[in-house]
Amino acid sequence: MPSLGALAVLAQEGAIDLAAVVTQPDRPGDRGRVEASAVKRRALELGLPVRQPVLFDADAAAELIALRPDALVWAAYGNLVPRRLIDAANGRALNVHASLLPRWRGASPVAHAILAGDTETGVTLMEGTASLDRGPIVSQGRIAIGPEDTAATLTAQLGEVGGALLRRDLPGYLSGDRRGELQDERRATWAPKLTTKDGELHLAEPADALERRVRAMDLEPGAWTSFRGQRLGVLRATVTGGRGAQHGTLELRDGVPHVAGGAGWLRLDDVKPAGKRAMSGAEWARGLRLTGSERLGSA
Repeated sequence: MPSLGALAVLAQEGAIDLAAVVTQPDRPGDRGRVEASAVKRRALELGLPVRQPVLFDADAAAELIALRPDALVWAAYGNLVPRRLIDAANGRALNVHASLLPRWRGASPVAHAILAGDTETGVTLMEGTASLDRGPIVSQGRIAIGPEDTAATLTAQLGEVGGALLRRDLPGYLSGDRRGELQDERRATWAPKLTTKDGELHLAEPADALERRVRAMDLEPGAWTSFRGQRLGVLRATVTGGRGAQHGTLELRDGVPHVAGGAGWLRLDDVKPAGKRAMSGAEWARGLRLTGSERLGSA
């Protein structure tokens, strides 16, 4: 969304003309109702044509080529842009990617930066290619990753950084004053798309690693463990200390649930039991009626 905003400002300033906006098809929201995305709504407010191909196949590419674009810009689109479309724009294309490339190429760079314990991340403007996140780097912007940052908070921050970079550097790229530098392939790391399995908390891991996973998975797919044979979503957690105990051990401290990791303890601040609404850990614990030692997780 901030990238589209930056393009709109550049269009208002006369630096570019916007021909069309391509975004993902409308999908059902949290309540099952199909709604237009924020990108689509903003594009329609600007009076721009919107294209939403289900597949970016030859027909979809041909429809965009017919617009005779001079350049392409995309951010977190989720699909590879066809080579023939890039060629139609004479190779002039910029991809706004939410990492400091070549670190964290792929679909989930924000989550993987948190998982790895990185202390900083950023946005890369790179020349768009048909190869995944391998294009020459035009510019980068950096931000620190704070101890409480989640995928959601970082994504919001990085969106603003990307929009600012685009507004500053797109005109120079289009004029030829800014050129990309090749990435160092030796430093490349990968951030593949997350699955539900990635959200599972393996309680044999240290508590600090478990807490990072909770923060990294908050947008999707969500962190989770199991209790009494049912899935328990973990929405927010804090690393704490305590006596040595077998990992997965559940205990209440002043009514708040704590679980032992492979090293350290994790306080469950907010959870979502299966089939129920999100609630505080203390509220969930009140309904447990613990009678003895119990464990979370499966290992």
